[in-house]
Amino acid sequence: MAKGLQDFTIDESASPFVSAVIATTNDQDATRAVHMKGTSADVTLTVNDVDVIFHLLKGHIYPICCTKASAATVVMLY
Repeated sequence: MAKGLQDFTIDESASPFVSAVIATTNDQDATRAVHMKGTSADVTLTVNDVDVIFHLLKGHIYPICCTKASAATVVMLY
């Protein structure tokens, strides 16, 4: 489930991202954004418990709140 504005600490609110984790292709904590570190590709992201296919470009950050990615080339930003 996506976090609301009141769910973030002061440090999290003041910083765009406070940590980064490589996607494991298993369920993870909800992200603030995702970054594609691998080759541009179609990646399935789980958004609100629904699998959605996104074409992610290498080196870009996408403000998508997701809990799972189908590729380990995605960096989950928190």
